[in-house]
Amino acid sequence: MIIEVTPDRYSECLAVLRAGFATEVTEFGITRENTPSNPAFWGDAAIPTVVSRGYGLFAVEEDGRILGCAFAGPSKSRPGVWSLRHLAVDPTTRHAGHGAALVAEGARRAGAAGAEVLAIGIVAENARLSEWYRRLGFESIGTNRYPGLVFTVERMDLLLTNRDDVAICRYANN
Repeated sequence: MIIEVTPDRYSECLAVLRAGFATEVTEFGITRENTPSNPAFWGDAAIPTVVSRGYGLFAVEEDGRILGCAFAGPSKSRPGVWSLRHLAVDPTTRHAGHGAALVAEGARRAGAAGAEVLAIGIVAENARLSEWYRRLGFESIGTNRYPGLVFTVERMDLLLTNRDDVAICRYANN
């Protein structure tokens, strides 16, 4: 079940974000020193800060436990685009469709707000993650190197216009 995360449950989401992102920091050379903004290293103030910037926080909940969460909201630089940010799933519950359910919810929210595109940025060197987003219908629109990051960012878009998110929903249910 998808829920709206309220402040009293931020700590649960923070634990999922830390655990979810921590599984890949070593693989891609990410440390607290070179990328302190990575959710694996977030402190208690990080979630309220992201929410205060206009991003909604939602989660997959099962039996009262948050298994995955993500933020979505309008892009500040691209009209008609919503950004999906910091999607994470508890590593012990991966490969059960929770991530795809979060993407589908982000797409639903963006479409309901009139957005034409749902955008995400990922570690470009993570080919497995890139392929997963492609299976959900995202297309790569380019890569960027940003000062202060030890990895390349792959920017991906999911077109929302004239689609019913069948691919995302079908994938989420497999």
